[in-house]
Amino acid sequence: MKWVLAIFPVIISYYTATYGLWAWRSGNRSGGAGVFFLAAFNLALAMYAIFIRTGF
Repeated sequence: MKWVLAIFPVIISYYTATYGLWAWRSGNRSGGAGVFFLAAFNLALAMYAIFIRTGF
């Protein structure tokens, strides 16, 4: 069941990362780097919340 929950953050992070790639290639390097950081941070936080963190 956890793997099913992990699909959504992966899809959203992929979409965000492709936007960052487009921004990087369009000459907006700082924006592209920021979007990549945002995608990686959100994916890492979601994976931590789904797989590692225990309940209250």
